[in-house]
Amino acid sequence: MSSFKPKRVSGADLVSQIGPATSGLPASVPAPAQAKTPAPAAKPRPLKKVQINFQASEPFAELVAIEAEKAGSTRRFFARLLRDAGYDVPEVDVNPPDTRRRRGQRELEG
Repeated sequence: MSSFKPKRVSGADLVSQIGPATSGLPASVPAPAQAKTPAPAAKPRPLKKVQINFQASEPFAELVAIEAEKAGSTRRFFARLLRDAGYDVPEVDVNPPDTRRRRGQRELEG
């Protein structure tokens, strides 16, 4: 069984083939400046993230883990502590987006 292989057409061949059909069409020109719609407002750039690691005693690490579970995450726990202490903490750290992967119902059943 032979497979279909289309003939490759060069740019010059393509122009000669479609030229007569498109010769009466107007040229593409940008719209006048007055007719332009205002550009959408630029989204604020997300803050750059950095990794924070430190060593701690096991009892302190367990305490942080317990409180972080109550707060929803370690990042959220520390951000709220610092905000409550009077520091200007970005909202994205106080309430970070939930990036956990969710399993669909089909994946759980099968």
